[in-house]
Amino acid sequence: MKQKIALILALGAAFPALAGDGWTLIGTRQVLDRTDFDSMVLPGPRDFRQIKVCAYRAAVDLKDIDVHFANGGRQDVAVRARLGKGDCTRDIDLEGADRNITRIDLKYDAATRGRARAKVKIFGRG
Repeated sequence: MKQKIALILALGAAFPALAGDGWTLIGTRQVLDRTDFDSMVLPGPRDFRQIKVCAYRAAVDLKDIDVHFANGGRQDVAVRARLGKGDCTRDIDLEGADRNITRIDLKYDAATRGRARAKVKIFGRG
């Protein structure tokens, strides 16, 4: 029983508690050293009022997030934050009434040379 409790506590520390807070996984990207830009296209209606980006396996220096909406609108979010392994950005409020996300562009620096490859996950909350 003690081993199960220890495992649950270890998993809780390793992953941000997002699922229980109404967060939905929007997408995942492997962060490579040779790339400093990723674009994630979201299929179907994806209407959220907030997003959050989390780093896994290794740190990522997140510079900028551009959120594109189905109505042609765009929201530029300057982040400029180092996300350590398991860290997330602040909850980012999306502006406007029609927040149907079609694409999210990420600009970052990955300092993973010779280390584990970072993975970035984007979550949304309606």
